[in-house]
Amino acid sequence: MKIAILFDENEKLHSTSWSIPWEEYCQRNNISYQVVNPYLNNVIKKLLEFDIILWHYSNYSFKDMLMARNVLLTLEDRGKKVFPAFKDAWHFDDKLAETYLLESVDAPIPKSYYYYDLESVKTAIAQNSFSFPVVAKLRNGSGSHNVKLVKSPAELLSYSGKMFSTGLNSAPSLLYKASSNIVSAKNIKTFINRAKRIPEFLRSLANAKKFNRERGYVYLQEFIPNNGYDLKIVVVGDKLSYIGRNIRKGEFRASGGGDLFYDKDKVTKDVIDSAFKTSDDLGFQCMGYDYVVNAETGKGMIIEISYGFSHHALLAAKGYFDRDGNWHDEPLNVPYEIAGRMIG
Repeated sequence: MKIAILFDENEKLHSTSWSIPWEEYCQRNNISYQVVNPYLNNVIKKLLEFDIILWHYSNYSFKDMLMARNVLLTLEDRGKKVFPAFKDAWHFDDKLAETYLLESVDAPIPKSYYYYDLESVKTAIAQNSFSFPVVAKLRNGSGSHNVKLVKSPAELLSYSGKMFSTGLNSAPSLLYKASSNIVSAKNIKTFINRAKRIPEFLRSLANAKKFNRERGYVYLQEFIPNNGYDLKIVVVGDKLSYIGRNIRKGEFRASGGGDLFYDKDKVTKDVIDSAFKTSDDLGFQCMGYDYVVNAETGKGMIIEISYGFSHHALLAAKGYFDRDGNWHDEPLNVPYEIAGRMIG
């Protein structure tokens, strides 16, 4: 069995890249593999020589988002085992696509509204189609980038006017990222570790600035009141783990702030059951769900999904739930889990 791990060896890997643990997994288990640069000409012919292809591509890399899915879907169509597969990633970093998909299986999501011309927004406001505040999102971006709380009709009309004219820049804000990470650093060690990752963020920012401005639509999501946190829930096969994320002071967003916690009691059976069911219904190999727990009803609501996430942060949970809600004291190493399931 021939295994390919895709990345350009001439480029510095991001510290969170799953290519690093994939290589470690193969080395520890004496499994032969080859690193292949996916950006070269004739790469498809090269990759057709392999049985399993693994690629942790990034939504902040312009060239990844330009061609990664095309490469992987071509290989999957030719009968190769790939990760992420079509079902895991055709909707990656597209919140509108995620919403359509989740609506199709009646997953527990907030009410969503999408408009493709300014007159439709004006009509929705006049008809009181939704309550304020409402959350406005661009299709792409992670870590709470491109997410805005809109508090009034006038504010929504101003936002919509931009979306149907000049559009909005989808690149993450360096100031926003830096300030939120500084505020959430609980000690000097954490602060220093985050400071060391600034060059990585600058590289990601440079890549993200290559993307086009977002325009031509308005995507809104019902605001869900919460108790000051959200959850990253990860499902791989029969295992589910989590990351708790505190909401920043004076904010409504938790993702991207870096203020993490691990309290298993926050992961309710309702959340466990709905996450497993959604993964089953949609045929996901691996999925990370952003959940907000409604403070008024206690019901978990999925607000976004992504096949990729910080496997380092997930390891710190030091265990996982099974489908019956039983906890197992064994960290869930997702890249290892994926490699093991695919290689067998």
